Amino acid sequence: MNTAQRSARLLLLAPAVILSLGASSPGQTRRPDPFAAKLPDGEGKQAVLEFCAGACHLSDHFVDLRKTPEEWRKTVLQMVANGAQLFPEDVDTITKYLSTNLGSNAPANAAK
Repeated sequence: MNTAQRSARLLLLAPAVILSLGASSPGQTRRPDPFAAKLPDGEGKQAVLEFCAGACHLSDHFVDLRKTPEEWRKTVLQMVANGAQLFPEDVDTITKYLSTNLGSNAPANAAK
């Protein structure tokens, strides 16, 4: 296959890929998250509620965890690798919220 054929093939595949990426986010079923009330208020909480709690899993998966900022960033990036559709600024916002409110130095009872 020559370069022109490869380029034409990519152009034909691009719309299908774009449509499939766009369709997966709105199609996600959100579940009510009874554990979300345990998340402390703070900057970035809305992003956590929008993209994490009830979207892919309930917040009971992480609300009682305590991690360093590096560990939270790794966790959020793993979510992206698993299919969470986050912009880089969302990754930063969620990581900062989790690090601040559920960080390794946060008291275990901070999330109520």
